Formats: sequence, structure tokens, C-alpha cells
Amino acid sequence: MRTFIPSALLWVTLTALAAPMTFEEVDTDGDGLISAAEAASVEGLDFETADADADGTLSTDEYNIALETLSPPDAEAGEEAAVAAEAARHEKAPVASAATSTPAPPTPAKPHPAPPK
Repeated sequence: MRTFIPSALLWVTLTALAAPMTFEEVDTDGDGLISAAEAASVEGLDFETADADADGTLSTDEYNIALETLSPPDAEAGEEAAVAAEAARHEKAPVASAATSTPAPPTPAKPHPAPPK
């Protein structure tokens, strides 16, 4: 149970970092629009570009379009870092990713016994 809790917390943290904030999470004053100050909490969001109608706020549509242009965090790199951190914690060698691992050779088939005479 002890090792499960840190692993679960790491997974939750990485998942949270990978998910973009919803419109409602960014619209902290609840007025239905995102101000430049509110948009500053979204990493990588270019407010000037996202504000297509140049009214100084982002509508739901403008925000969603802006999210589509954001490049997501490298999930594979984050996952590999999590695996390496967990392995180091247990003093084990890091697990190779599927892209770099060599498949095991096939197991030879066992011979069938001869039928009784």
C-alpha cells in the first residue's frame, strides 16, 4: 500500500498537468468572459492572438479555438520521467519504453507425447 500511494499521486499530478483548464476554471469571476488577467493563468496562451474580435476578452469560442492551437505537453516524456522516478525510488533500473525495447525471442513449442499403442 505504501508504494501505491506515491505512484497514484504521481499519476494524478501528471494527468492534471496534461489537461488544459476549462473555460469555467479560467473565468474566475464568472462573468462568462475571460480577461487578459484571467488568461494569464493558462500556460502558452497568446491572449492577443486568441482575442479574434479585439474586444479585450475571450468568449467561449475564442478560448476553445486558442486551446486547439496550444501544443500539449509531451505526455510520453512525462510518462518516461515518472517511470524513471519510480524506479529510482525503488533502486531498480528504469523500464524501457515499448518503442526502444527488444522483443523476447519466441518460446519453442513443447513436443506432444506419442499416442499410446
